[in-house]
Amino acid sequence: MTALAVDLGSSSGRIVAATLRGDRIEEVEVRRFPHQARFVDGYLSWDLDFIWDEVVAGLREAVARFPDAISVSVDTWGVDSVTLDADDHPVTPGRAYRDERTTRTLAAYRKRISDEETWAASGIAPATINTANQLFAFLQEEPDAARRVATVLHLPDYFTFLLSGQKRWSRSHVSTGALARPGAHEFNDEVFEALGIPRSWFGDVTAEHDIVGPCVVDGLGQLTVVRAGSHDTACAVHALQRDTAQESYFLSCGSWSVLGVLRDEPLLSREAYQLGLTNEARGDAGLRPLFNITGLWILQECQRQWRAEGKTHDIVELIEQAAAAPSLGVIFNPDEPQFALPEGMVDRVLDAVSDRVGVDTLREGDVVRLVLESLAARYVRGMNDLTALTGAPATQLNLMGGGSRNALLCQLTADALGIPVIAGPNEASALGSAIAQLEIMGVLDPARRNDIIGATAHTIEYRPRG
Repeated sequence: MTALAVDLGSSSGRIVAATLRGDRIEEVEVRRFPHQARFVDGYLSWDLDFIWDEVVAGLREAVARFPDAISVSVDTWGVDSVTLDADDHPVTPGRAYRDERTTRTLAAYRKRISDEETWAASGIAPATINTANQLFAFLQEEPDAARRVATVLHLPDYFTFLLSGQKRWSRSHVSTGALARPGAHEFNDEVFEALGIPRSWFGDVTAEHDIVGPCVVDGLGQLTVVRAGSHDTACAVHALQRDTAQESYFLSCGSWSVLGVLRDEPLLSREAYQLGLTNEARGDAGLRPLFNITGLWILQECQRQWRAEGKTHDIVELIEQAAAAPSLGVIFNPDEPQFALPEGMVDRVLDAVSDRVGVDTLREGDVVRLVLESLAARYVRGMNDLTALTGAPATQLNLMGGGSRNALLCQLTADALGIPVIAGPNEASALGSAIAQLEIMGVLDPARRNDIIGATAHTIEYRPRG
């Protein structure tokens, strides 16, 4: 039997066919497509129509190639949502979390609800990217459009709605936006009231790992739409072998670096708030307390700038150059707000260290090494904070996602942490989605999960040097 994973990241999307064969899962990437947010009417927005067209084309191709396909599930990055009118059409283009409208309205937001009140109400770290901040900014800056809104669906729930005709508010994605109570089993009506967000825009939070219904898209009627984890990291952690006798620390490394731990209850101490911890949900009943860290987005933006300037921008070549380059002996803080903005990234990276090292002679490989060493140092700070909160030292770190293919980053991280880094699976979100789908559909016994992951996932261990 084959499950189809629609795995949408903030720079590319893909459709993966995952077939259970004996004790392992065979994955085939059927379609991959790049996409990026662009300015529409002054706001940074996603092209929802383009993404949907690519998803449908990919699923049709997958069904043609894998006639035994039985299910499909959609996961995306966090916090973004889609506003729909009474006819279920988008009121505006899909606004992107990096749009600066939430910065412009932050002071007004904080007059309604303080950072500490946001944390107490949701267990989510205050941040301008949060769904709560985005919808408040929408109400402030686009009141005419807001009056036309009947429903708000989180991004993966929007695509699930297009596939099935059914509306859901999935717990793992809801948990990212600061609109739900800690643990994200229900929305927090007090937050809606404080910010003036109509509660009628949302239904109730619903648990995942369930069947939504038959697919209603032409040519895809054989598929059952399920929710295997609407948030990509919730899917990714489902692809990790887990020893429940000890803490499982993970780093999902893509455009964002998500450093966290698998637990059953949120971490809600004063120290957790002060450190910027955020308590997000898994696809199952559990949680993943974590730090959201600016990640390979910095390198991706550097590549984009070098490509425009006609310089070296191929990632393999850049990593080879960085591995051969000596360390500059300096780092920068990737969480500084300037590194969250698009365009001109190389210049911002160099400006961050120009007072400590001469930058005029630096080449692309030097800049890449500087970025990767800065990320590794940030992971050390995050891991120290996380283990202090749990009270349990880390014996290893599971590094998954696209960053697990970056051997230099993995080795630098192992060196900086002083513990082994287990890199892989590379495409953990798709694998986790497939495993959950097959479990939901009754094809795979959850008791076999660790064995299936061990037989399927390609991992590499990086041991600390020196």
